[in-house]
Amino acid sequence: MKKVIALIPAKRNSSRLPDKNKYPFMGKPLISWTLDEARKSKYIETIYVSTDDPTIKQISTDKGASVIDRPYHLTLDPVGKREVLVHALSLMARPDFICLLQANSPQIKVEDIDKAIEKVVNSGGTVKDCCSMNKDTLFTDGAIRVFEYNVAFKEGPGMYQSCILTDYVDVHTKEDLEKVEKIIEDV
Repeated sequence: MKKVIALIPAKRNSSRLPDKNKYPFMGKPLISWTLDEARKSKYIETIYVSTDDPTIKQISTDKGASVIDRPYHLTLDPVGKREVLVHALSLMARPDFICLLQANSPQIKVEDIDKAIEKVVNSGGTVKDCCSMNKDTLFTDGAIRVFEYNVAFKEGPGMYQSCILTDYVDVHTKEDLEKVEKIIEDV
């Protein structure tokens, strides 16, 4: 099996929900939901968390993740995930595949993580990038994205893409958290 790593970007500040990535949600910090599911993956060799927050660092190491100290300039808006990803990759041994996971998506399930990994890893090179997409809106939800190493350095969409359909809520507000809590409780 080729090397698959997970990267979870989790900066301290959020403009819409203060301390979003460590916000208490149904008994544990928001990022813990993603970390717990990533740890169950049968493919992910190492989980990395890129953060500037001491509490998130502690939560992450307690859950077995390796922490990448995110420099201040990568915590500012409008810095995106790509810049954070490129920084993180510069500090680790080259993986074959990257599984980018969102800290603020508590509905992530290991089955979806592994399904996305399988679509890329088992494609024989015909799928280079797979992302989670909301089944109702058909917009990417940012929760899961798996891709070959070289895709991390390319701008714009590639030609060899796939998706997995989900019903994840992209959490940015307390209202989003309330919606997700109701969904989880109803399952």
